[in-house]
Amino acid sequence: MANFLLIHGAWQGKWVWPAVSAELTMRGHEVHSIDLPGSGADTTPLDQVTLSLYADAIVKAIKAIGKRVTLVGHSMGGIAVTAAAERAADSLARIIYLCAYVPVNGDSLSALSDLAPARLPSPVALGHDALAALASDTQPSARVETFMQDAPYAVAHWAAPQFRAQAMAPMTTPVQVSEQAYGKLPKSYIVCTRDRAIDPVLQRVMAARSGCSRIKELASDHSPFLSRPTETAEMLHRMVTEL
Repeated sequence: MANFLLIHGAWQGKWVWPAVSAELTMRGHEVHSIDLPGSGADTTPLDQVTLSLYADAIVKAIKAIGKRVTLVGHSMGGIAVTAAAERAADSLARIIYLCAYVPVNGDSLSALSDLAPARLPSPVALGHDALAALASDTQPSARVETFMQDAPYAVAHWAAPQFRAQAMAPMTTPVQVSEQAYGKLPKSYIVCTRDRAIDPVLQRVMAARSGCSRIKELASDHSPFLSRPTETAEMLHRMVTEL
């Protein structure tokens, strides 16, 4: 069975994963997750958070597991796992992108997000002072409708207050990858077809252009770990067992 390392997206933390982790554990897998620097319960100051620091944290977690890892990145976490995979390719079995941003060499998250048409008013609120270039936050009133409209009411309203400010540097930094390291890894993608945060069309485009050999679809919003945890875990399970 696989050794999963689950990486969360922007404004969130490892608190998003318990339901999926439990489902994967019941299927016989070993499951790990971390808070990226400045996210969740991690107290790294936002002005110190970089994409390189994200990659360092993920590589450290991979080494601590001590086995070949299946790396899963959600949303912005797709950028983070790609940067980490370039550094730790020999320790990885595969990468799975879950409605995530997937860069090719030289892409940043902000450049990729510009490729998609705006379908809803942005839920992101930038500061109006010197912090504007440092971090962004989400509008509390838009969190459920944008990120987790399919989740049960109680789950969504438990999750919404846990969003916190997101460092901008990892989102604007281009990712550098090579064919010799990242390029050799098997990659898969789960498109969430009801996603309002990352256009499903853009998800399919990113998956295809980055060489994902398996692309599956899940009828979910942007937070399948909250709205469809059993289905999400089953799809992850099949991606590592039905090769």
